[in-house]
Amino acid sequence: MLVVDAVAVSLGGHPVLRGTSLSVSDGEVVAVLGPSGSGKTTLLRAVAGLVELKAGDILWDGRSVRAIPTHRRGFGLMFQGYALFPHMSVADNVA
Repeated sequence: MLVVDAVAVSLGGHPVLRGTSLSVSDGEVVAVLGPSGSGKTTLLRAVAGLVELKAGDILWDGRSVRAIPTHRRGFGLMFQGYALFPHMSVADNVA
């Protein structure tokens, strides 16, 4: 289970996420929706460890990942478009 608990993130001195919480159970599929600039990508980057949390915590199977270095978290991001090769499958793009 993934739990995002009251996470706050600021970028360039501007708050982007303020007390954001989310819980995703094993096997559950979730879509993060919102207008441009609402913090969707920042939320995903926070889970992956690519941005520093100002407050809150992120738990994976009940354990905080906040102190775990990005490269040891076991999370990855695959963004739509830009860096993907259209002639390759999703699996080939990730590999």
